[in-house]
Amino acid sequence: MDQHFDPAASAANLDPYAGLAQLRRDDPVHWSAGLKGWVLTRYDDVRAMLGQPLVFSSAKMQSFVAGFHGDGAQQQAVRALGEGLHKWAVFADPPYHTKLRPVLSRAFLSAIPGMEPTVRAIVDRLLDGLAGRAGFDVVADFSAPLPTRVILTLFGLPLSDAGRITEWSEDLAAFVGGAKLIPDKYARATRSLTALRDYLRAAVADRRTRPGDDMISRLIAEGDAAEDPFTEDEYIQTCTLLIFAGHETTRDLIGTGVWSLLRNPAQMAVLRADPALAGPAVEELLRFDNPVGAIVRVALDDVEIAGKTIKKGQRVFGMLHAANRDPTRYDDPDRLELARRPKGSLSFGAGIHLCVGAPLARLEARIAIPALLARFPDLALAEGAPARRDNYVVRGLISVPVRTGAPAA
Repeated sequence: MDQHFDPAASAANLDPYAGLAQLRRDDPVHWSAGLKGWVLTRYDDVRAMLGQPLVFSSAKMQSFVAGFHGDGAQQQAVRALGEGLHKWAVFADPPYHTKLRPVLSRAFLSAIPGMEPTVRAIVDRLLDGLAGRAGFDVVADFSAPLPTRVILTLFGLPLSDAGRITEWSEDLAAFVGGAKLIPDKYARATRSLTALRDYLRAAVADRRTRPGDDMISRLIAEGDAAEDPFTEDEYIQTCTLLIFAGHETTRDLIGTGVWSLLRNPAQMAVLRADPALAGPAVEELLRFDNPVGAIVRVALDDVEIAGKTIKKGQRVFGMLHAANRDPTRYDDPDRLELARRPKGSLSFGAGIHLCVGAPLARLEARIAIPALLARFPDLALAEGAPARRDNYVVRGLISVPVRTGAPAA
């Protein structure tokens, strides 16, 4: 196996599955010189890593900042990003994570049951805007604006702010996701993180005086009532994470899911014929081509896996794409099969960091994808290859051009 395997390389990012399958077969615990870390590709190894927070730390921002080498401006930007992000729940270990997670979960999950009518209304408005067009871009015109509008509605924020929320999230995704082709990504991410935090600081202050039924008000109510109450900065950190995560991964789930169906017309026909299959279909689309390519941890001590010693302080990349296509877990894993019901998929992580926003992402995809297929029965890929994001962690498509034929009435 090539000791310079790098899932962040352009070719591997466009289609990682062949290379990851070879790794899983020949070198499942692999040292990647390109990533400067270990790459795990077997389902059981990735699942075990995610389930051991006292062995594999999520607090990787500090180690990244400490090991970063760049010019003076880059160093300053990375230090600012590390300071601004290390208190996000996804980058926190117990006991601090234990403080954050229950508040976040109670506030977020209490809002989801009432969101279905809102999501359906937003989906319908977006599809109405596409009616009569000979073609459009699934990502730019549908899968990107949908979660942005949903999360803004959930947070009680103006839909007119969608443009700048998207811009700030994109800049943060380039940093968090490991983009290679954006030379000023650190400076851009720093500016956008500062702008987003300032924006949310004002929103939190407003909800202090005018509470409502929105997510910010729910967080404040839960956080103030906690045994260890939240600080104002913790409210801002948590809101920043939810705005970012609520926008990025759902966009990629829907965009990539539609692309996968268009490349598998027999399975697309199955979903058209039975929209009630939408729930299992979303799970299989996630397993087949997940919007998150890897989850990164840092070893807290020396750990041996499959005869390889991972040293304390080294980074470990749990490759979700490889784990979700492990043939010891799933039969014929490279085949898209919407009725599969893939139990145990790691698409939203596992353990204490299982994605709290997963129910909302699933709800949006379960409504949006069948609605798109129903509205445009002749939907097909247009000429030209879709463009993929320059990220290997937050991984998705930035463009999926399609032609529509005659839209349904």
